[in-house]
Amino acid sequence: MNIYRPIIGELTEEKNIHQAIDEYKQEGIIIENKKITKLEEIDFNAEEVEFEKCIFKDCKISGSFEKSVFHDVIFENCDFSNCLFMEGSFIRVEIKNSKFVGCNFTDSRVYHFSTTDTSYKYANFSNTNLEEVIFEKCNLSNTSFSECKVKHIYFENSELTQAQFFKTRLKSIDLSTCEINGIVTSLQDIEGAIVNNFQAIELSKLMGIVIK
Repeated sequence: MNIYRPIIGELTEEKNIHQAIDEYKQEGIIIENKKITKLEEIDFNAEEVEFEKCIFKDCKISGSFEKSVFHDVIFENCDFSNCLFMEGSFIRVEIKNSKFVGCNFTDSRVYHFSTTDTSYKYANFSNTNLEEVIFEKCNLSNTSFSECKVKHIYFENSELTQAQFFKTRLKSIDLSTCEINGIVTSLQDIEGAIVNNFQAIELSKLMGIVIK
């Protein structure tokens, strides 16, 4: 495992995030070296905005970050449920103790991404490139990983109940510490995955085997 963590230096408190977003869209000034705390917004619009070396803490936001870039960014104790992140870029990003329930990450690029104690229930990662990624103690129930390109992705002690892996190869991926009841995949995609004895019994259903 060789996942790089965000590199963040000295930060200043961002007191007017909307002005900063406008400055980026009008003048291309990246939002960087900022700490964004206790921000609560509905219908937040930060589409095609670049955040670099920033921390989001104790924020509750719903809205769109479509085509936005997060580079060396930390999310802590945040709720971004149902936000749109399609075609986004996440590079050296850490998310902990947060909620990203129902978020849409389709067609995104996710590199060196670590997340712990976070819920992604019903999130959509379809057609996403995932490289050097770890989900630890996360709830990924009913999450879609369809047609993803994965390289060095790790799932540790996470909930994958009814998660969908269509046309996403799981060869050499260790699922043995996770809950995978009802996982939706194919024999071709699950071939070569690392599972424990109990999980092997669950996966036997894919082959139509009935175990007495």
